[in-house]
Amino acid sequence: MASASKNIVAEMNKGIKLNGDNYEIWSMKIQYVLEEQEAHEVLTDILEEPPEGNTAQHKRDRELYNTWKRKNTLARITLLSSMDDDIMRDFSKYDLAKDMWSALANKFGATSITKLRSLTIKFDQYIKKPDHTMKKHIREMSNMISYLKNAGHILTDEQQVQAVIRSLPQSWEIMKMNLTHNETILTFEDCARHLELEEDRLEASKSLAEVYMAGSSSKSASEKKHFRYNKRKGFRVGKKAINNTQDKGKRPFKKKLNMAKVKCYNCNNKGHFARDCTDQKKTQEPQTTSQKTETPS
Repeated sequence: MASASKNIVAEMNKGIKLNGDNYEIWSMKIQYVLEEQEAHEVLTDILEEPPEGNTAQHKRDRELYNTWKRKNTLARITLLSSMDDDIMRDFSKYDLAKDMWSALANKFGATSITKLRSLTIKFDQYIKKPDHTMKKHIREMSNMISYLKNAGHILTDEQQVQAVIRSLPQSWEIMKMNLTHNETILTFEDCARHLELEEDRLEASKSLAEVYMAGSSSKSASEKKHFRYNKRKGFRVGKKAINNTQDKGKRPFKKKLNMAKVKCYNCNNKGHFARDCTDQKKTQEPQTTSQKTETPS
């Protein structure tokens, strides 16, 4: 039981803590925890320490008192561990869990006019937070409606519907108009159902768009990989190249001449041009048109 109690206290430190504005929901959760620990009874009962004695009754009374004392310690630690630091410091002076529980109820459980006014203003001005899903937003508003109800301020169905519509951000403007003019929207639950369905629809549309964009990006990357441009070789598609030098006004590449077939008109030997001939130059005679240009044989 001791190990389980330590685990519960550790979880309480991670979870909801009393901050002064959430007493109702906090007190409910704390009572569930104390019931699990079999220590809930110390919130309402106090046992006086029995006198010393050796009779069987004295021993039973002492055993019963020791059990109550352990439960009181456990309940006190659980309560203090589930409070914000400033509240914990104020209430750590109580040694009995029952006294602490009563003091907490007197300070935070009673609804003053100031607190009621604060709750009402918060509810009227509440706007959906950007990082909240619609379901979480609806839960937040439902909790505030419950707080107001417990404080004695009961909202009509129409007031609840108008508050939900008013709490929607500007990006939901079309939905706000639909809810306003939809005569079948009569209660808070009607509003919540329509908004959650709309959020599911938007999420589905978003997922489809992301899949489409991912497919388009993959196709584009594949095309770029197989269709590249090279300044010297032109456009390259896979391993094939399309030369575009002619479009830029450059002379097309000539095929390399086979010098073994080139005849020199100075020495009549093959393998070089007359301009490169090392033999003595012949006296030039008037040449015909066909002799002015050296061509390979």
